[in-house]
Amino acid sequence: MHSPYIKEQPNARQAVLMIHGICGSPRRFDWLIPHFDDSWSIYNILLDGHGSDPKAFAQTSMKKWKAQVHETLQDLSKRYDRILLMGYSMGTLLAIEALPCYPKIYALMLFNVPLRPHVRLKMIPRSLRLSRGSPNLDDPHEAINAKETGIALTPGILPYIRWIPRFWELLRLSSYCRKHTQDIHIPCNVYLGKEDELVSMQSKKYLRDLPTVTLRIFETAGHYYIAPEDQQTILHDLQSHMA
Repeated sequence: MHSPYIKEQPNARQAVLMIHGICGSPRRFDWLIPHFDDSWSIYNILLDGHGSDPKAFAQTSMKKWKAQVHETLQDLSKRYDRILLMGYSMGTLLAIEALPCYPKIYALMLFNVPLRPHVRLKMIPRSLRLSRGSPNLDDPHEAINAKETGIALTPGILPYIRWIPRFWELLRLSSYCRKHTQDIHIPCNVYLGKEDELVSMQSKKYLRDLPTVTLRIFETAGHYYIAPEDQQTILHDLQSHMA
C-alpha cells in the first residue's frame, strides 16, 4: 500500500520527484500522478523506515532521509534536463535543504511547509483512534490521515518513545530551513491550510515576501485534507510548471 511509485519514460527529458512527510507515505501524491503525461518520468519515493512498523521508524534517521533525497537528485540530474521537486510537510524541508545543490531543479511545489510546527489539540484523540485502528471516517480530515499514514500504528505508548529523536531532528531541520528560505531562487508554489493540525500559520511569514514564491492559503485545508476546489487551483499551478 505504501510502496514507492517509480515510472520511468525512456524518452523523457524531465522528471518530477515527490517527497512525502514524516510518518507519511507516497500515497500523499496519488491524486497528482495522473496529471503527468508520457513526457515525464515520475519518482514518488518512500523514505527509509516508512511503509513498515514503529520499530523500523525508530531505527531510521534524518541523516538517512537526507542521503536518500540527495542520492535520488544526483541520479536524476545526470539523466534529465529539468526536475520539478514536490514536497509535503517534512518533505518540503528536505526539498529546501537540497535545492542549492541541484541547478536542474527548475520549480518547487511545497505543501504544508512546517517552518513553525504546531500540534493542535484535535490531533491527540485522532492519533489515539488511529493507533487503535478505529479512525472516524466521517471526518474527511481524519479519513485522509488514516489512508496516508505510512506506518502500521499499534496501541500503547511504549513503541513510540523511541520516535522522539526523529521528531527532534525534524525540529532542527525546520529551524535550519527558516534561515534558508532565501535560497528559494526559482519559481515556487507554497500551499498552507488554515485548518492545519500540525503547521502553524506563522510559517507564512518566512515565505510571503520572497519574490519567487507564490503563497496560497486555503480556508478549509488541513494537514491532510484539501478540498476539491483547492485541488483544482493546485492543478492549475502544476500545468503552468509543466508548460
